[in-house]
Amino acid sequence: MDTGTQNETWAMELIDQLIAQGVDYFCCAPGSRSTPLALAISKRQTYIVHFDERGSCFHAVGYAKATGKPAVVITTSGTAVGNLLPGIMEAYNENVPLLLLTADRPPELRDCGANQTCDQNKLFTNHVRWQVDFPCPDERMPAGYIASTIAQAVALSTSSPSGPVHINCMFREPLFSQSLPSTPPKKSVHFSPPELHPSQKIVAFWSEMLSLQRKGVIIAGSSALDQSQQILALAEKLKWPIFADILSPLRTFEDHPSLITHFDPILKCRERGADAIFQIGNRFVSKTLAQWLEKQTPDFHLHVSEHSLRQDPSHLVTHRVHASPEIFLEKLLRIIPSQEDDSWRAQWHQEDQVCSQALSSFFSKETALTEPGLIPLLAPLLTKDWALFLANSMPIRDANQFFRPIAQSGPIFGNRGVSGIDGNIATAAGYAQGARKPTVALLGDLAFLHDINSLPYLNKIDYPVILCVINNSGGGIFSFLPISKRQESFETFFAASHETTFEHAAALFKIPYHHPQSLSDLKELLAHQKKSSYSCIIEITTDRKENVRTHEQILDTIKTCLQNLPEVALAIHR
Repeated sequence: MDTGTQNETWAMELIDQLIAQGVDYFCCAPGSRSTPLALAISKRQTYIVHFDERGSCFHAVGYAKATGKPAVVITTSGTAVGNLLPGIMEAYNENVPLLLLTADRPPELRDCGANQTCDQNKLFTNHVRWQVDFPCPDERMPAGYIASTIAQAVALSTSSPSGPVHINCMFREPLFSQSLPSTPPKKSVHFSPPELHPSQKIVAFWSEMLSLQRKGVIIAGSSALDQSQQILALAEKLKWPIFADILSPLRTFEDHPSLITHFDPILKCRERGADAIFQIGNRFVSKTLAQWLEKQTPDFHLHVSEHSLRQDPSHLVTHRVHASPEIFLEKLLRIIPSQEDDSWRAQWHQEDQVCSQALSSFFSKETALTEPGLIPLLAPLLTKDWALFLANSMPIRDANQFFRPIAQSGPIFGNRGVSGIDGNIATAAGYAQGARKPTVALLGDLAFLHDINSLPYLNKIDYPVILCVINNSGGGIFSFLPISKRQESFETFFAASHETTFEHAAALFKIPYHHPQSLSDLKELLAHQKKSSYSCIIEITTDRKENVRTHEQILDTIKTCLQNLPEVALAIHR
């Protein structure tokens, strides 16, 4: 068999094995060395082509977040591979499954000055779950080699902790055949996913420990898993409040006595300790919550997770259970007794209601466009059929403080793996495609500028993305930091001040553009866009200094309202 035919046959078998493992989405960037892989996906599966490898990788991250299945990123050799690193870092740190198929030169062209060649082997060593340097296609290779290797790659990408896997594929020239190669024989290997069952003894121990505590808090961190109903049931039995992170599925639920939506501003205004912490899920956005936890001296801080990775930056966790959260909660709910005294949870619930009323009153009086005011404006839009993407810096922090669904809402997601501002547009588009839901994306001007070359995705995907860009002429989050007092260097080095607007960027990529001038204009525009079937860019102009003052006014309003509430004494009998 000639080299071109071997390359195509090998690539078709590789893609077929990925499909056999349930992989169904391929993100391809153009290039020559990856020709065999590109030809293989062109005949077989759903794919999307984008000219920028960095955006392609973030698009795959978004798709994988939505589906829980790894998307495949295909690139040519050289710097194309290096451009994948930011997306890989995000996937690795947020446990997102991802498969990277990078084309490479054969061994004889390595380390000898060959064009577009660098050392790609183990390039992402510290940021992937596994990696393999695929040899050049060879008829002498055992028939099951590709099948077993791809099965291994998918299993390691999707097993807990899930994450990216790098498959580096060497190809010799000629890269493809002038005649159509024959279909390779079918053979596949299948892994059964592991199930982590905690013992009855462990569950009984924690049932007793949790039952002894009255002033406990359940923290629901970010998670791709949804145990919302079980966590609510546990809180109901323990009579504990739940602090649900904005990226926890619990934050999409409407009012429940245990759900303390505005725990962040309450913790800023109230001094109160807890005797026990039960954490489920991964990290959380709130710095206020992290600082509050550092002040506590609970009898125990239990973290239950399906993986063994530490999610404890302040090193406060005293006990860890490595088990399936679903199985652990199911067993726990069967035996844990219900508590009678509800005064601890009731106090938190009352304060949360006061916060909600204070915020509602504050925002109802606002007529100007403000950054915090965008959050309650988006809440009615987010029905079950819509998703919300929150970019890092201020958008996700504002949502964590002020977002309260008016009904059961759709999924909320973001890139908190390494909390970067790159790849946000590509991720939002990938999530919309994977979730099969129209999506609202809220991001800042610097995040928009950083990923402006991903705007073509908005015209390629099947579901609309409403891209709401807050333009405050720089990095707004830095205005909340002490460095903002150093005006001689602040605007240049930290705020990265600019005078750019985005109407021409929208025109360049033929995307509808809107620039509302008032809160009522924006509200009307969002209602109209919800009924449409196309993507758009909405540029919202705000002022960084005014944004700081607005946040201060909100906190003062909440403090005043909470001061009128007395502390409720707990009638605890141990």
